Amino acid sequence: MRVLILDDDEELGSLMQPVLAKYGMALSLSHAPSQAFEQLDRDAFDVLLLDMMLPELDGMAVCRAIRSSGKPYAEIPIVALTARAELTDRIVALEGGFDDFVAKPVEMRELVARIGAVVRRKRDDGGVVAPEPEADAHSGLHLSPTHMSAVYGPYAVNLTELELRVLTALADAEGVILSRADILTHIGYTEQSDPAMIDTIIYRVRQKFRDQGLASDFIKTLRGQGYCIKAEQNS
Repeated sequence: MRVLILDDDEELGSLMQPVLAKYGMALSLSHAPSQAFEQLDRDAFDVLLLDMMLPELDGMAVCRAIRSSGKPYAEIPIVALTARAELTDRIVALEGGFDDFVAKPVEMRELVARIGAVVRRKRDDGGVVAPEPEADAHSGLHLSPTHMSAVYGPYAVNLTELELRVLTALADAEGVILSRADILTHIGYTEQSDPAMIDTIIYRVRQKFRDQGLASDFIKTLRGQGYCIKAEQNS
């Protein structure tokens, strides 16, 4: 597996190289966005580790440039490396096109697990657009992978990939309560992943529907147990 890291801390990448090599990962180093783009243009990588705080461009700007580039690497899995891992920072990273994030200082076993998870999800997706699902008769929720959207009653919102995955897992459960760990498994993450990620994603989905005028939540929280979609539409 080929991994590219973009981080202006030159020592960090050098320390990571021998550790990742033990797991069959060849790490290439770049210390500035311009250098990283040259390497992406020249070589094929399986995943990009991207520092959120860079001197030329911040990590969000680099991620946006990659996603909108129209080049073969536009869909490369990107893992954010960040010294800030509060709720707002996680939301910004996930909404901005990152596939996952790892807090600094980096714990190498966690990093290896997250790299493996994002690469597996990309491989399993296979670049194939899923067929449009039928309306979920249990909840009244309509999900569209093609249009990356959700419709609940008269309310429609656009979704990120992770939001779509979470809603699909809940809809498929047909009212059965899913714990955060259950949902993480359904969306392709491992037990090493931060379960608070699910809270973040569900918060964003709820907020999107509230912004459209939905007064009550169709995603039900059961304290200490997890989440499910309500059996009856309440708009």
